[in-house]
Amino acid sequence: MASKNVVDIFHRVDIFENLGEPELQRIGDMLIERRYREGQMLFKQGDVGDALLIVADGRVKVFIPEGQSERILAFFGAGDVLDEMALLTGEPRSASASAISESRVLALSKSDFDTYLATNVSVMREMMRIALRQAQTNVRVARGGDEQDETSPGGGRVYAIFSPRGGSGKTTTAVNLAVTFAQMHPDRVGLLDLSLTFGHCALILNLLPKASLASMSVDSLERIDREGLENYVVTHASTLKILEGATRPEEGEAVTGDHARLAIQAMRRYNEVTVIDTSSSFTEATIAALEESDKVILVCTPELTTLRDVRECQRIFQSVIKVSKDKIFYLLNNPSPFKALPNDQFAQTLEHRVDVEMPFAQDLPTRSATRGVPLIQVQPGSDIARVIDRVAKLLEEEAAPAAKQPERKGLSGFFNRG
Repeated sequence: MASKNVVDIFHRVDIFENLGEPELQRIGDMLIERRYREGQMLFKQGDVGDALLIVADGRVKVFIPEGQSERILAFFGAGDVLDEMALLTGEPRSASASAISESRVLALSKSDFDTYLATNVSVMREMMRIALRQAQTNVRVARGGDEQDETSPGGGRVYAIFSPRGGSGKTTTAVNLAVTFAQMHPDRVGLLDLSLTFGHCALILNLLPKASLASMSVDSLERIDREGLENYVVTHASTLKILEGATRPEEGEAVTGDHARLAIQAMRRYNEVTVIDTSSSFTEATIAALEESDKVILVCTPELTTLRDVRECQRIFQSVIKVSKDKIFYLLNNPSPFKALPNDQFAQTLEHRVDVEMPFAQDLPTRSATRGVPLIQVQPGSDIARVIDRVAKLLEEEAAPAAKQPERKGLSGFFNRG
């Protein structure tokens, strides 16, 4: 007799939703156990769909081979069911599947199920009804009539780091701020690198990405769970988890606004804090990051051209992508020892004071990147490390419940060289 667990799993499968427990027990008795080694294929794209599969133990990935790489569609763990429609249609597999750990799978073959249906007319009618409903659904989807509900964001905080110009210290800020948060919240902080053409977050931490957002499909992102997300991130010694947007410049074009939005929502669900290093241009992915974030940390440099660009960003934020004024945190960085514009000119032109000013750090950012160690760990007592720590604490205070929130103290003028 089939176990209670198997019957419970069948109850969650669409094609069995209206069958009673006696029928499900009989169907469960037809299951055959299969065992797979790590990396072993369960089936390949184009194979005949000859069985429904239940993952009993282990983990399985479903993917589409693309030359020397692959596009992962989904991950399945214990209790998940693969390709139930194979029992009704027998159509070729549209994707491949392999075990990513030692796995035990229960298989219900189509031939055994067909034999069972031949002697159970009422069940056969139910299966025909379901097959017709699925065919109608496929037609609606093909016509664009089915819309998926957007994944509801979780409770974690998201901070997007943006600058309208390269060389502003945006990536250095993103990486070191993320590591600082990881020290505050071990194992609960993520860094998403959406600088898609030449992302350097993993590189300057001396890490080799396992995969990238570009290799994921929107469908897989819609259903990704914590363990699935873990298969894409690379973890730093600080416990910071990094998801690269793309591992090659040409891959970046594959990352759409939907990719970015769903990835951010997934990281929000499973992290206390997510930091995003964005592109310096308004790509689809960058716009999604700015819209999804709780705070946009706008990295400025004390130059007339940057001031003009930041004013343009303010206009775009307010009139095009609807980023509210109170969502912007102005971070004035000094990447050189010479300061062309004083803080008060910035504040007057932007109609907002500088929230925090970062000091000139000499060659510390370059040395830390060369070593693959965050500058806050290379020289934790340096002025710039103390300011990054202060930024993290200001953001923590702002996110605290209003009743517990201390008076906010900005750092404008803390390193005023004007």
